Amino acid sequence: MATTLSLRRLWTIYKRTAVTRDLSKRDLASTQLAFYSGARGVLKVLAYLIEHGDYDELHETIRRQGRQIERIGSRRPRTKSH
Repeated sequence: MATTLSLRRLWTIYKRTAVTRDLSKRDLASTQLAFYSGARGVLKVLAYLIEHGDYDELHETIRRQGRQIERIGSRRPRTKSH
């Protein structure tokens, strides 16, 4: 069974894991807008690579970004200085 990419599902996961403090509705809306804007930008880049038949670069971009995401995800959260 293949997994379907859903930005709504990704947003739900992001919101649940990254937005841990109480945010105002305005702050949450800004965070959601930034998330979707970033996702839209990524999809545009990937679509551009596909349209131009640059599949090697497409796969390399996906691998490179995946490594960066893994690195970011493995970092320990910074402690707040008081």
